[in-house]
Amino acid sequence: MPYGNNALSVRIADRLAEMIVHGRFAPGDKLPNEPALAGELGVSRTTLREALRILSTRGLVEVRRGVGTFVTESRNIRDDYDVLKIRNTNVSTKDLYEMRLMFEPQAAYYACLRASSEELNEIFRYCELNEQMIRSADPQWDETEQKFHNSIASATHNPFITSLLPIFNRAIHHGILLANEAPEVAEMTLHDHRVLVQYLKDRNPEGAKTAMQLHIINTMRAFHIPLD
Repeated sequence: MPYGNNALSVRIADRLAEMIVHGRFAPGDKLPNEPALAGELGVSRTTLREALRILSTRGLVEVRRGVGTFVTESRNIRDDYDVLKIRNTNVSTKDLYEMRLMFEPQAAYYACLRASSEELNEIFRYCELNEQMIRSADPQWDETEQKFHNSIASATHNPFITSLLPIFNRAIHHGILLANEAPEVAEMTLHDHRVLVQYLKDRNPEGAKTAMQLHIINTMRAFHIPLD
């Protein structure tokens, strides 16, 4: 599945965002109940819930327990849709990794400052799961790789960064495809992740920023992606 196994929920979130922007659902509207909406979109209720969580993170919907899901009164819906169009732009692997180099080191910096203990534990858990996948030589380790990096981005508590997660995932997916042809990249990834995690554990934001920057640069060099 393109861009990892969580890609379907992201695509469904994007479809719902388009419905909101194009007026199918107006600010303040209650969305159809889960069975009806999942049926209309042709997905499971689990996938729909994940998509709604993504939209909630973007600030497009509000989930009220026991009541339903409502479109927010946000005045920035059009801006959110503009970000969606950016995410869907056709770009090269070089473009994707340059984007990661611009954003992810600073995301690691703020995650180190802002992450709760629970969020840090989630980052560490995904790091361990990713290592298990790599050690088992599973060619589909892009899912845990994505979740590791996504959990760091989410811990910034910055809605703009979380709106870019699908772009991060595209870059990671491209990288995993290349890494499966270059086993040494997997070992490098394990080392870089351990260094990054240690800085996060120590709550050292500058160290986390530098570690993420070096991780992406190391990957670009391994894939012969120009840095200039």
